[in-house]
Amino acid sequence: MKIFAKLYTGIMVVLVASLLIAGYFMVDLFQKESMKREYDICLERYRMFRSILKGNIEVASNDHMLDEEDLINVVKGTVLKGRPVLDFEVDGRSIYKTMDSKIKYMNPRINSSVSERRTVGDNTYIVCHSKFVMNNVVYTLVIADDITSFVNQINEQRKWYIVIFLGVLTGGTIFAVLFSNNLTKPIRVMSEASKEIAKGNYGVTIKNISSDELGDLTKTFNYMSEMIREKVDDLELAVKQKEDFIAAFAHETKSPMTSVIGYADYIYQNRLDDSERKEAASAIMNEGMRIQALSEKLMDIVSLKQSGLKKEEIQTNEMMDDVILSITPKVESREASIEYNVEDDYIFVDYDLFKTVIINVIDNALKAGAKKLKITGSRPDSYTYALAIADNGIGIPESELRRVKEAFYVVDKSRSRKEHGAGLGLALSNRIMNFHGGNMDIKSKVGEGTKVTLNLPLRKF
Repeated sequence: MKIFAKLYTGIMVVLVASLLIAGYFMVDLFQKESMKREYDICLERYRMFRSILKGNIEVASNDHMLDEEDLINVVKGTVLKGRPVLDFEVDGRSIYKTMDSKIKYMNPRINSSVSERRTVGDNTYIVCHSKFVMNNVVYTLVIADDITSFVNQINEQRKWYIVIFLGVLTGGTIFAVLFSNNLTKPIRVMSEASKEIAKGNYGVTIKNISSDELGDLTKTFNYMSEMIREKVDDLELAVKQKEDFIAAFAHETKSPMTSVIGYADYIYQNRLDDSERKEAASAIMNEGMRIQALSEKLMDIVSLKQSGLKKEEIQTNEMMDDVILSITPKVESREASIEYNVEDDYIFVDYDLFKTVIINVIDNALKAGAKKLKITGSRPDSYTYALAIADNGIGIPESELRRVKEAFYVVDKSRSRKEHGAGLGLALSNRIMNFHGGNMDIKSKVGEGTKVTLNLPLRKF
């Protein structure tokens, strides 16, 4: 059974049960109480009438012995003052009777007043009767109150209750349908959206149509959908990265291997003189060393996690002096300059690996045509040391920033080949920073330059 059907059925069961219980207490109990009150009133009137009749008989019997005619006159005179007499008996013999013979009642008892409800045709009566003894004569008095109008009023109330019950039930049914439909609508929408996601439409989102728990569920569903879309994008990107990696690796090894094979063939066929053979051997050696360097960098990236880090406490100024000393020849050969201002501090790093990161970043800046480099170092907070390397090179397009840390990924392929770059420097540097528990943040603008910030967590002493 669907949630809508369960919710609708539950509301209707509660509604019908509530109306029936309310009807019982508000109609049946009210009518029973009203009828009891009517019985009590009729019985009280009967007792009053009987008391008056007994008094009249006693007064009349003081003058002379009462015969049947005298008693009838006393009864008739009392009737004018009180209630209508249905039957009046003397020693079991009826001497005055106006009662319809169809009205039946129990055998009266002496000095015990009894009331009964009797229906004759469309009329309803409350019959009150009893026996009493005066001067050794047994009298039976039976009177009745016509309560037909009261019964009709009760029946009318019951009819109105049925009308109201059906009206409320109809309104409740409409409300239950609308309420159930509105309450389950987000679930139906999420079900349809889930089917779309299953078909591959990962960007499906749901409009939030409520502010309750279902609204929270809608927000969670949208967040889940967004996360699925991002994960799928990441997977697609990972596939593309692998494809690019394979293509780039094949390209990077194809060129030197072509040269190696070509020059080796020349030497093998002995078609070169001594000087040409020497040049061919030199080319083979250079290309072989290039392939070796490429392999070593790849191995560094792959095996870095396995080799582990040999961290030690290093003074930042001492490290930067060493880095500048190592890179100065290359900087000067590019007719560039480096300005550095590093706050003296202590960092906990693998010296050789962290130095490799700095040199790789500077080397990339020089390859990008930078003529001015500025290196600064400071603590942005009490937990981090940030080393920033800014240049005025050609910059990196914003669309490329996300992928520059991938192995073999290069922004300008023609410039990279000219510079003998394979796109592994930043990939290796990023891996080293991650293993140090830090990160490498790259910001760049085309035509203005690039700023690479190396964020290192400070050692807790």
